[in-house]
Amino acid sequence: LLETVRALQHRRETIHENITDAFVEVDGDWRCTDLNDRALRRMQDRKGIALAREDVIGRGMWEMFPEAIGTEVHRRCRQAMRERRAVAFESCFGSGGEWIEAHVCPSGFGLAIFCRDVTTPKVAELERRAADRRTDRILEGITDAFYAVDRDWRLTYLNARAIETFAELRGRPATREELLGQSLWDVFPAVVGTSADEHYRRAVRDGQTAIFEYAYPGGEPWFDVHAYPSEHGLSVYFRDVTDRKNAEREREARARQQAGVAGLGLRALASDDLPVLMQDAVAVVAETLDTEVVGVAEMLPDREELLLRAGVGWRSGAVGDTVASTGRGSMVGYTIETDEPVVSADLDTEERFRISAGLAAEGPASGVTVVIPGRDEPYGVLAAFSRRRRTFSGDDAHFLQAVANIVAAAVERARAEARMGEVRETERSRIARDLHDEALQDLTYVLTQACRPADDGTEAAERLERLVPALTRVGEQLRGAIYDLRLGGEAERAFPQLLHALVEVHQAMAADCEVELELGEAVPERPLGATGTEVLRILGEALTNARRHARPDRVVVRVRGSARRLSAEVADDGRGFDPLAPSATADGTGIRGMRERAALVDGHLLIRSEPGGGTRVRLDVPLATAGEDGAEQVRVLLVEDHAAVREAMASALERDAGLRIVGQAPSLGEARALLDDVDVAVLDLGLPDGYGADLIAELRNVNPRAQALVLSATLDRGDIARAVERGAAGVVNKTASLDEVVDAVRRVHAGEPLLALEEILELLRYAGRQREREHADRQAIAQLTVREHEVLQGLADGLNSQQIADRLFISIRTERNHIANILGKLGVHSQLQALVLALRHDVIEIR
Repeated sequence: LLETVRALQHRRETIHENITDAFVEVDGDWRCTDLNDRALRRMQDRKGIALAREDVIGRGMWEMFPEAIGTEVHRRCRQAMRERRAVAFESCFGSGGEWIEAHVCPSGFGLAIFCRDVTTPKVAELERRAADRRTDRILEGITDAFYAVDRDWRLTYLNARAIETFAELRGRPATREELLGQSLWDVFPAVVGTSADEHYRRAVRDGQTAIFEYAYPGGEPWFDVHAYPSEHGLSVYFRDVTDRKNAEREREARARQQAGVAGLGLRALASDDLPVLMQDAVAVVAETLDTEVVGVAEMLPDREELLLRAGVGWRSGAVGDTVASTGRGSMVGYTIETDEPVVSADLDTEERFRISAGLAAEGPASGVTVVIPGRDEPYGVLAAFSRRRRTFSGDDAHFLQAVANIVAAAVERARAEARMGEVRETERSRIARDLHDEALQDLTYVLTQACRPADDGTEAAERLERLVPALTRVGEQLRGAIYDLRLGGEAERAFPQLLHALVEVHQAMAADCEVELELGEAVPERPLGATGTEVLRILGEALTNARRHARPDRVVVRVRGSARRLSAEVADDGRGFDPLAPSATADGTGIRGMRERAALVDGHLLIRSEPGGGTRVRLDVPLATAGEDGAEQVRVLLVEDHAAVREAMASALERDAGLRIVGQAPSLGEARALLDDVDVAVLDLGLPDGYGADLIAELRNVNPRAQALVLSATLDRGDIARAVERGAAGVVNKTASLDEVVDAVRRVHAGEPLLALEEILELLRYAGRQREREHADRQAIAQLTVREHEVLQGLADGLNSQQIADRLFISIRTERNHIANILGKLGVHSQLQALVLALRHDVIEIR
């Protein structure tokens, strides 16, 4: 029996010693009844003294380890003893951060306790959890939406921004619990087969980062997407860039509109064919605004109807035949009535006006119309219609108005030429009538007298005495006619010379009155070109009217002026007339001709008269010069990369006799060689090789008195502020009319501000705030370490975290710490923001 007991005891000890865990057995009074060597060694390590088995057997467990009382170990062991059931748990035991995994089982009247040290894996797990929490905080804190999928495309993580975006796209609320574990393609079946699907699958297949922009099916919203593949799946950062894409589309649309207006303006300058220009105009509008139906409607003389004069997209035979009523009877009539642009996104529900039958036949859904202005009243309407429902923007209406203004200018030019043709024909008829009624009759009289036989007893000397006055009158009439006919070819003669010749001609023809000239000292001595010719014709017509109809004793021609303006007056002391009398109307041929000629030179004609009080005809004309000393011109440099826009502006500026184009350049590089002898530089901000306002300082170095006028496509406050700070004298939107650009050039050269002082100060303050932000960004960049620069460059190269860690021979954990430090130092919330900031300050390169 003793041997049997000893064998069982040995077997038990062998089993206990082979247990890899520490083993302790206690009785009901918590006295140790058995333990293995592993448990004994752990006790020695904790006590720091050598212990033998005999030192432990029989001693109380809590007597040996009083520090355990009240801990998780104490509570769970007492629970197992009390309930007589097995208990398993993990606990941090002691003050050194030691973690144990324990299994406590009832044994006889006591407990068998098995435990092992799990400090290393537990600490690793806790660190991993802490890192995950930090990652979660970072991912939740970034402004970008983020989600991750595994190799089977199941969603494994989403931050709050991604959940919010997913809910918006699906049109119903979403939760993280609902989405996790679902297939990305089940959540968004509409994305399957799109470019985003292709980019994602290629990124996973090739292990290469995918960076792309993508419009969600339906056209909006637009997203900027960065997809990073890994061995676990795909991590996706994305943000809504719809506003930026819309702004880009608007800029592109404005550029197309500007090019369309510029090209049409050039064609209007080169051609006098009004029907062809109208057809070109509607074609430009249709192409630029992407509209199917465009037309020019002319208001008929009765003002009751408008007639379609030109169009695209209309049914056959509609142009020249389709009419619409004025007022609310049609959209074009309503536009005439309100005299402002009219936009309708839904013509079917429109309540402001009705749709004419001719337009309704074309099936329009949306439309925009503007008035084509005229000299005294509107010429008509330019209209664009879409057969699909859409919204026309303010820029669309401005573009349409710019085209309408070009058509209006062409119409007015054609009408002016027609009126001038009538005036010239009238003048020719008058010259012919004068020659017939006066010179030819006198000449006939002379011939008759010369051919009469001398047998009537009249002496030859007496006959000759009667013939001389008649021949003199013939000569004077011929001289006057020759002066009128030759005047157009003498525009290069000095104006005072031509003026003296005019007065001499009329003095010679005025038999019963005196014609005098009073010439002021400030009258320009130089030729006045076409302007001078028209002024002389107007004065000649006024003198002719005075001689023939006023019966004056004295007619005075007074001319005053300066290098910029000319004032001329023809005053007589004749019988005058009542301007209100039906017979005394300004619509007479001569007076109408004077008014037409005055309009050609932008002059102002005033006629005052009263019965018995004489008549005064006064003309004021602007002269296209820039200085009192002579014909100085403003020298203009154009810097604009769009050739069509540049050529249109050049043509408009050259038409103004006071402006002269001294250079044109499509880039900063070419403009730098053209800065000499420039008074005003017209600068586009968005040039292919830099920021246009950067040229201002160089311009001022060459010519300190030169001014810069900036053209901006967006009127962005930042761009304007930077331009003003660099010295721009004015800013003009590129959608402005060519006449507005010409006026701005002249005002800038004259020293007139285009911006209010308060606005200039606000822009300078805005620029100052931008500089402060840039200074803060540079200071933040300066805090980055060399290693953090290398991590940023890895992100710029499209590497994921593992690839960056491998490149720099660091752990993933260290790489993530670097990322967190970078975001904190730069004050940004996402890797994408950090990259943009680093790229702006040349910290990284895009290779």
